[in-house]
Amino acid sequence: MRRPTSYANVTATLALVLAMSGGALAAHHYLITSTNQISPKVLGKLKGKTGPTGPRGSAGKEGAAGAAGREGPQGKEGSRGPEGVSGLVRWRTTVATAGKTKGEATIVVLATVGPFTVEGHCYEESGETHAATYIRTSETGSFAQGYNNEGSEKPLTAGEDLQISEDSPSGTTATHEARFDSADDGSWGAVSQDNSVSLNGFGSQGVWLQGAAGPACSFSGYLVIE
Repeated sequence: MRRPTSYANVTATLALVLAMSGGALAAHHYLITSTNQISPKVLGKLKGKTGPTGPRGSAGKEGAAGAAGREGPQGKEGSRGPEGVSGLVRWRTTVATAGKTKGEATIVVLATVGPFTVEGHCYEESGETHAATYIRTSETGSFAQGYNNEGSEKPLTAGEDLQISEDSPSGTTATHEARFDSADDGSWGAVSQDNSVSLNGFGSQGVWLQGAAGPACSFSGYLVIE
């Protein structure tokens, strides 16, 4: 006689089928945990080409400044340069009209070096026109002296105006008499109080050199800055 199918039998049968199916599934699937489990031939085929370079990232924040390095050793002293050339100043100028008196002389600046200003003075005195070279200083304690003791052996005071030319040509004003005195040996020198400026100069001066139509006084000369 055939037994009737019970719930227990169905459950047992289904469990057996599932157990057999799971074993078969496990038999065809593997869990890969290392490339050593893959054949080198297969592994080579699995390797793809290098992809394109990605876009450049934005610049990062600037880092803090590093500590200053140690001071390097002092370099060797350089060779001494050539000695500088002394300066030379020249002048050649004229004064159209003479001053009425020596105290009201028409003055023209001939050169300015340091505290010293070399001037040309043109003036009338006793019916004659005179031309003379002067030197003025803005520094008390400086010195200036010309040939044959013209000038001063003593220190000058600031603002003092001193005749430095040995000769002062003079010609009759009414007849525009021409007169000229060259430097001859009428050299002169000047030195500042701290000896930072030293001058040696020569000057020439004349009156009515171009006659009545010309200027009253003429000045020319040069100085060397030591």
